[in-house]
Amino acid sequence: MKQTLNQRFNPVARWILLVAFMALTNWSEVSNATDLFTFDDMEKPKPEFSRTGDIIAAKLIPRAKNTSVVIRFGVAAGGKLDIVKGVDFQTVDRPEVNVKNFKSAAFEIRISNVAPGAEAKVSIRSDFFSSSTAFYAFNPKLEKTWLDTHALNLPQPERVRELLVTVRDGGPLDADGAADGNIILIGGPRDGFWGYALGTLFIRFFGIFLVLSILMIGMILSGFVFRRYDRRKNSSLKDSGDKRGQESVEQMTMAASEEEVAAIAAALHLQFRHSRASAVATSVSAPVHDGLWAAEGRKRIMTDRFTIFNRLNRFSN
Repeated sequence: MKQTLNQRFNPVARWILLVAFMALTNWSEVSNATDLFTFDDMEKPKPEFSRTGDIIAAKLIPRAKNTSVVIRFGVAAGGKLDIVKGVDFQTVDRPEVNVKNFKSAAFEIRISNVAPGAEAKVSIRSDFFSSSTAFYAFNPKLEKTWLDTHALNLPQPERVRELLVTVRDGGPLDADGAADGNIILIGGPRDGFWGYALGTLFIRFFGIFLVLSILMIGMILSGFVFRRYDRRKNSSLKDSGDKRGQESVEQMTMAASEEEVAAIAAALHLQFRHSRASAVATSVSAPVHDGLWAAEGRKRIMTDRFTIFNRLNRFSN
């Protein structure tokens, strides 16, 4: 019994030791290389920036999506766009905001050539934005670090929405806090997470019924087509079979003469008569199976006959 258990569990133990060894030897490499097993890293949008003239485009995969979007930054008036870079949300995370509401992460926008104390208008465009998208700014020097910029949400052609943010040099939205002709705007577009989640659930809920309805209609139509095809096929086969049977009967009737018909009838009559006569003879010659009652009657008759026969012989002697 012990040998059998050892034979069973030795392969399992060897497999567990092999997996543990591989995990211990490769864990440091995996954790240092990409940190693939951390949920936060998988959810962080990592934008790729490119510049065309005065417009800087950020391409990224936002949260709750599996396709990339493009966000374009520019300065509509009051200064020049220097650089835009991504900001790790952990460095600007505060209790008054939720990272889930910032699906496209946070950005740092630097603007120069601004008149000291003047305003600059920052344009942020994307077809990813909705009519309810707002832009929130982060200023670490304020008591309430996150502020609503009250950006204008303007519709543009091709389903693009533009957020127009007005920033004063040295104002509450300027992260450097100095009226020095340079503006640092830190923030990101924000959407209500629950509104997005409920909207997605609503669309999926009715989308399932829509897809099932389309499938049901397709199945009904296909069934109607197949039934109609079967009816046509059966009717055509029936018509062809009736025609073939009628043609065969006509051919046989036309081919046989009167003498042949009379000979066939006589042969059939003799065959049936012979079969009936043999059946009757068989039934007549068949042995009769008597029951116990008849056997008992015959036995008593024979006994009485032997008694009378013996008496006659005695008197004659």
